[in-house]
Amino acid sequence: MEKTFTIQEASQQTGVSTHTLRYYERMNLLDPINRDSSGYRQFTTYDLDCVKFLTKLRDTKMPIRQMQQFAELRRQGLSTANQRRVLLEEHYDAVMASQQELHYSLEVIGKKIAYYKELEEKKVTREEESHHFSTYIAMVQLGKNPRSIDLPLEPEIAAEKLINHLDPSSIARLIELLQQSSSCQLLRSH
Repeated sequence: MEKTFTIQEASQQTGVSTHTLRYYERMNLLDPINRDSSGYRQFTTYDLDCVKFLTKLRDTKMPIRQMQQFAELRRQGLSTANQRRVLLEEHYDAVMASQQELHYSLEVIGKKIAYYKELEEKKVTREEESHHFSTYIAMVQLGKNPRSIDLPLEPEIAAEKLINHLDPSSIARLIELLQQSSSCQLLRSH
């Protein structure tokens, strides 16, 4: 006979409140939970594993509708494995994009903090005095989000806009890559 857990035990095992466990059941995120002769819920190890995975989806901000879609596909069996994989891949990609955006935002905030520290250390009172600080320049460079550059059709203008958004080491690396690319094209043409 398979071991079962009361709702309190399930809560302890999963780290999810009893209220949330009832909510998951009510929202059809879990298969119907069996009940004993007294009407108390009996969670299986499989139920607990499902709850733990749902927690990961919730932690990564998956919308409840997608969680329900995933649960419905899970109930239909292995024939839906491909659909579940695609749903999870789409969510994974969305979380990664959000994480990258968050990382970028934290970088901008970090540069701003460094700038303010430098202002305090040098006891600067006029903003114009700070425009030559390396922290100010780095903050401005980072504040220009390279993903938002609209590249015009004219190569010279596009290059100028791109260069204005790169730091010196990125420009040097870009030049190296362009030179390597040009060398490879020359070799292929001979």
